[in-house]
Amino acid sequence: MRIIQDSLRKKQSLLASAAITCLLVCIALFFLYQRALSQVSEGVNTLQNQMMTIFNDNELMAEAAGVRYQQISRHELCGDADIFHPRDTAWGINADPDTLAPDRGALVTRTPEYSARCIYVAAEYIRAKVKALNPDLHDIHRYIIANDGRWFYWFNPADSIPFSFSTSQMARDPQRFFSEPEMFYDRVLQKGMRKKSLSSTRLYADKITGDRAYSVVSYIYDLSEGEPSNHIIGYLAYDLSRPELEYMLREAFNGKVPEGLILGYESRQSGEVLCIVNNCRWLDDAHSHPVSRRYEIKYALPSWLFISQDRNALGVLALAPVLLILLFMLIRYHLNQADLRFYRDPLTGCFTRNIFTLIQQRSLPFMTVILFDCNKFKAINDSYGHQAGDRALQAIADCMLNDVRANDDWVIRSGGDEFVVLLSDTDIAHAHMVAQRIAASIAVYPFSPQGHPVPLSVSWGVAPCLDSLDAAIQQADAQMYQMKKRRGERR
Repeated sequence: MRIIQDSLRKKQSLLASAAITCLLVCIALFFLYQRALSQVSEGVNTLQNQMMTIFNDNELMAEAAGVRYQQISRHELCGDADIFHPRDTAWGINADPDTLAPDRGALVTRTPEYSARCIYVAAEYIRAKVKALNPDLHDIHRYIIANDGRWFYWFNPADSIPFSFSTSQMARDPQRFFSEPEMFYDRVLQKGMRKKSLSSTRLYADKITGDRAYSVVSYIYDLSEGEPSNHIIGYLAYDLSRPELEYMLREAFNGKVPEGLILGYESRQSGEVLCIVNNCRWLDDAHSHPVSRRYEIKYALPSWLFISQDRNALGVLALAPVLLILLFMLIRYHLNQADLRFYRDPLTGCFTRNIFTLIQQRSLPFMTVILFDCNKFKAINDSYGHQAGDRALQAIADCMLNDVRANDDWVIRSGGDEFVVLLSDTDIAHAHMVAQRIAASIAVYPFSPQGHPVPLSVSWGVAPCLDSLDAAIQQADAQMYQMKKRRGERR
């Protein structure tokens, strides 16, 4: 049987499948995006905790270095003066770029003075203790600077290679980079880490990495005086450059930084941003996590950037056309099946009278009407029962359906034993031929209710559809009635 209104169902199916696909894709993308936002929030919290841990570690190491310095300097345990070796116009300990010992720190000083020897021995002790107690500690760019910049000690000796007193602005003027230290006991007993971390430097150009950086700074206090003071031996600094911050970011996200994340460190005083991931000019609606009173982490996860870079989101978009096609086919099939259930006669498989309304409303094309009426159908029902009558109707309908074009013509059960056939692109002469062929097929159909052969036959009339369907059916009905009269049959 032909599909009744497939073009309409195609449009409806396309609209419905597009709407459902968009809804499902949006739900999937929303779920992925919300999950990513949750991961970002958790990761940034971890990163913030890492920053606080770095500062706390720096504070503890500075305090320990000050205590150790005081111990060894008081008891003259700072080693011999011959541990210094010339380095250009300065002096160094393990500072020759060609013979660096990686398991020791490096020191460069303007003069081979006693305090430089003491800080080297004290720092080496702290360095060894930290390594022994924390073997997995990622500790790259940490160093100590004298309060007046006259000597530098690096925990990682390779960091000393590019250093020169003649080009170092930090050596020339440490106070330009470092804040004035507060009193020792005020510093030690201060619980507010964010206030303590005001000692961090401003953003500057790091000569080691060649990138923008800032340093977490703690003070190594001079504890030799009897009264509390803010006098310091030097500054313990930990450089946080872009590579170091990128490493920390990966650690915070367990090696899987969400796609589309934009993150940077912003100076709360100047507004300058050290960008770590993606383009920080897109940090319009950014979230912020304060690291100190000087810096905060600013981050955002724009939905458009996440969708364009996340593999799962791209996979959802790639599957959307497939889903659209599958839904289109499924919805179209079910709509057509619903049409067939509504317009199809369950007994004969022909269309029901309901189809007339659709044909007239939609002006569906056809040219000729054939009206069939079963001959002596009441006698079959009376003699052999209604089941036999139903089988007779099924046989007649099968003959009609088999002798017309399935996708062009219409076979309609318009009454109990009356059928209408609408022919497309068929003139009257050919319509008569179709009617005769159908009648001949019905006449030779083997029909034997209860084992008794019963001949089947139909009367028919043909009319062109010129004005209206109702008029054509009435004209065909009149012709059929004349045929019945000639055969001596009642309607």
